[in-house]
Amino acid sequence: MKIQRVVIAIIVSLFTASLAHAQYYWAGPPGAGPYFRVGVGPTIFQDSELKGFTIAGTGSGSPGQVNYDVGVSGDAAFGWAFNRYVGLDFETGYTWGRMNSVQNYAANGSTMGNVPFLANLTLSLPIPHSNIIPYIGGGVGGADSIFDAHNFTDANPADGAMYQEYAWGSESDVVFAYQAFAGVRFMLDPNVSLGIGYQFFATGNPTFSYPPSPNLNMEFQGVRTHSIMLTLQAYF
Repeated sequence: MKIQRVVIAIIVSLFTASLAHAQYYWAGPPGAGPYFRVGVGPTIFQDSELKGFTIAGTGSGSPGQVNYDVGVSGDAAFGWAFNRYVGLDFETGYTWGRMNSVQNYAANGSTMGNVPFLANLTLSLPIPHSNIIPYIGGGVGGADSIFDAHNFTDANPADGAMYQEYAWGSESDVVFAYQAFAGVRFMLDPNVSLGIGYQFFATGNPTFSYPPSPNLNMEFQGVRTHSIMLTLQAYF
């Protein structure tokens, strides 16, 4: 509810600013040329699953549902606008969330992060005689999934020896990733816009191996996140 109130307040503020500049509206964004974009916002993680917790020589732990606290996302992109309506860019950034609980396991504040590297296609539709530009798009590529384990261990081991097996430290795995997004930008001047939008991001299933590898291997279901992003975009 608090996030919703903040989002509504931002939209109203941007719309008010756009109306204040209505007598100075621009036909933007400009035509063909490069642009740069940065964004940041809160991120809600869908519940996922620890699909495998395998310990060499002692057996496997049970699957377990993974719940996350509200996280955060930040991104940056550099691209090329072919005209006022179509743009193509490369995006990277960081999406991070802390595990609130993992069924059958002690997470102890372990976190999951992703560094995406995505090629995006954006379609914009400037509203005539205004500074308002709705947009929609999507991207595909990969992500470096990073699991930062804080004494992550099986809470209900079938074998007493499994009590001594735990994961500590960061491991990563490169997986497939994609996203979809939509929102609205408000032109502040002919070359700069401020926007707000929704972003869905998803990855394939990462696997993490902790030394002495392959002694302990974990496979997680890929993340599914929903973010509200505040963006700043500049055209050159």
